[in-house]
Amino acid sequence: MSKKVKRLFAGFVPDHYQLQLDPDRDTRQLTGIVTISGKKTGRPAERLTFHQHGLKITAATIIKKDKKGEHAIEVTRINHHNGFDEVRLHASELLYPGAYTVTMQFTGKIQDGMHGIYTCNYELDGNKQQLVATQFESHHAREAFPCIDEPEAKATFDLTLVSPKNEAVIGNMPARRQTEKDGKLHTVFETSPKMSTYLLAFVYGDLQHKQATTKGGVDVRIWTTKAHQQVSLDFALDVATRGIEFFNDYYGVPYPLAKCDHVALPDFSSGAMENWGLITYRETCLIADPQTASQSSRELIATVILHELSHQWFGNLVTMRWWDDLWLNESFANVMEYVATDALFPQWHIWSTFITSEGLAAIRRDSIAGVQAVKTEVRHPDEISTLFDPSIVYAKGGRLLNMLMNYLGEADFRKGLKAYFTKHQYANTTGDDLWSSLGTASGKDVAGFMNPWLLRSGFPVVTVEQAGKEVQLSQQHFLLDPQKADAERVWPVPLLSNSADVPVLLDKPQVTAGLKADDFVRINQGALGHYVVRYAVPQHAAAIAKLVEAKQLDAPERLMLLSDSAMLARAGQLSFADTMQLLEHYADEDAEPVWDIIALVLADCRRFIDIAPELEEPIKALIRTLIKAQFDRLGWVERPKESSQDTKLRGIILGLGIYAKHKTIVSHALELFDAYKSDPQSVPSELRDIVFGAAVRNKVPGAFAWLLELEETTSNVDLKQDVMGALSLTEDGAQIAMLLGRLKDSDKVRQHDVDRWLIYLMRNRHARDQAWKWLRGNWDWIEQTFGEDKSYDNFPRYAASAFSTSKLLKEYQTFFEPLQDRPALARNIAMGIEELNNRVAWLERDLPLVKAYF
Repeated sequence: MSKKVKRLFAGFVPDHYQLQLDPDRDTRQLTGIVTISGKKTGRPAERLTFHQHGLKITAATIIKKDKKGEHAIEVTRINHHNGFDEVRLHASELLYPGAYTVTMQFTGKIQDGMHGIYTCNYELDGNKQQLVATQFESHHAREAFPCIDEPEAKATFDLTLVSPKNEAVIGNMPARRQTEKDGKLHTVFETSPKMSTYLLAFVYGDLQHKQATTKGGVDVRIWTTKAHQQVSLDFALDVATRGIEFFNDYYGVPYPLAKCDHVALPDFSSGAMENWGLITYRETCLIADPQTASQSSRELIATVILHELSHQWFGNLVTMRWWDDLWLNESFANVMEYVATDALFPQWHIWSTFITSEGLAAIRRDSIAGVQAVKTEVRHPDEISTLFDPSIVYAKGGRLLNMLMNYLGEADFRKGLKAYFTKHQYANTTGDDLWSSLGTASGKDVAGFMNPWLLRSGFPVVTVEQAGKEVQLSQQHFLLDPQKADAERVWPVPLLSNSADVPVLLDKPQVTAGLKADDFVRINQGALGHYVVRYAVPQHAAAIAKLVEAKQLDAPERLMLLSDSAMLARAGQLSFADTMQLLEHYADEDAEPVWDIIALVLADCRRFIDIAPELEEPIKALIRTLIKAQFDRLGWVERPKESSQDTKLRGIILGLGIYAKHKTIVSHALELFDAYKSDPQSVPSELRDIVFGAAVRNKVPGAFAWLLELEETTSNVDLKQDVMGALSLTEDGAQIAMLLGRLKDSDKVRQHDVDRWLIYLMRNRHARDQAWKWLRGNWDWIEQTFGEDKSYDNFPRYAASAFSTSKLLKEYQTFFEPLQDRPALARNIAMGIEELNNRVAWLERDLPLVKAYF
């Protein structure tokens, strides 16, 4: 492991930044001047130290303020210590604790990657255009100006931005005044509230917007390039406006700024970024063409917008003290996006998506030995980006907080949040501060309940052994490699049972309870608990399986029963053949969330094809049988007033049918593809990717070339994503080589889509070897292009997720193990090796029984 992170906040506490930046888009050069007011703390020293990365400080002054007035101190030497991302200002005299004003002039550059100050490239009417934008989270503000670049170093900001004339300029705050000077526009923004450096932001370029105002008077604007129709901003504007109104009411603390801008950026590494008052997005997460946006796209956009709006309180108004408490931002925003979406769109039943999307991702990642805890120590700046594990700090953290909300009751939960925001606004906190507010509101030991879940990785398997009117419940640490489980680890497990005779919490290794009746008990109702359930008595498990078939269990329980079976099989506590037998009880299943897990289990089953190709046809036959009832019910055509879940379920069923070579489904899909080329409205947006994929899979003459041209020319972000997914299904070696050959051409493939293209191709068993060879052969380019980007550690993670054989495990180890000295990669490489070892062992162990099943 490289150098340990240094906390500069311990030596200098900034209070205010007066900052002028001139990022010249044409020369890609940055010039600026910053005046930092603050206090030196600690012992007397010969220097003041600030963060910088890639900057050159050309001049500096230090002024000491005390009772005698102001005193200038000569800066004798400016030392750029790039190894520590620091600039050290050495003084002519000893610097004692007290108030100082430090001014630095500096130069730097506009970044090539999607961090710091960078350019976003796009085309308008065939002409290449650029926006200039920022991405300072987690530690990239130091690439734009010298500062104390740590969350706890909150200060106010007066920003002046120099930009071209006649272009839109947006910052965190409204513009106070704009003047022209030397042919450029100088925008002076209003003073910001106290905030962390990573939340400072600006965008300039040729932009359009639509605007609305909340009931409380907050101006809300949605911005995009002019490559998009203005009508595609309407859905986001509605969600963004109503979202602020919802959170104002839910939190009981009003949104504190005068405006909230939302900007879609053509190049953006993450889904979105919660900069205070200026939220930036990947285009797919904000733009919704009302003619072509699918239900899935609208749900994505709504949840992302509401996630970022929740951050305006959780993260911006109250900020974690250090990155080890990142979950205070992300876990809460994760659960609150669903709370808010459910309030704004109750007809979507979005909590079902929470269980399948967040819950299953969390369970599967958290079952691997060596996975990080939700709260994890940061030892090096480059490790910060690795904390943003979507399956842990987002999904698992959100799942745990939803479990807590259910445990406390929503009224006490909201009461505690209001107290927390009121007490700590504009300040920094740790988890204990939140637990204190929630504990006071609820009268419960919140820290005692939550810390065992947050401070340690993993979760338990709860085993239920019932004999008549007596039931024994026990818990053990669950891992896919049971040999690495911690036998002493115990959680406070909310049992959520259908029987009042079962304890509310299981907080010891085992407990025995007497029942008033001998009916079989069930636990984890509502799928609210973060654990796996094992019904040890065969008759018990069989009885619950019959309840699935009879639809006497709610959808969350039906899906978790199947998910738990698959997890137990992967850990060797059942056979995957047992899971396949359980799947037979789902033949009449009609709930879209349950089909999400059915599709996931079928994807697990398809992994066996990698080591036993003869299983492909029997698996396809099984899929054709499983989808029959729902295909007969739903067909291809949306019914008037059908539920959003049925609309999405149709896509799942037809997608499975295309893979399984269902003749009727394939035939109609190809007819629709022909129809689409002359009339795009002939194919429902939810089915567009399926129709395109059918044409590629079935080698329709000219289809690949036609879709490739469409992908390269359309400005419709949803359509582009659908085409990308379809093209990557090709089985043709020359076409695969063509797609891979485009990845380094930024005119063909956006930087933020490179990792997506690669994972799509590696998941395609016909393209896997070529894609894996490309990744290894072009690693130097990947490292140079993405080495400082949040997506950098996606590459080892995605590769591991696609592989299933011992041969590829060895190749993975050979290639990635030498790269474990990179702090940004080390965790995901180790996790990838562990994940692959687990998967290879499971597939080889269960193959004979799975073959026997078929």
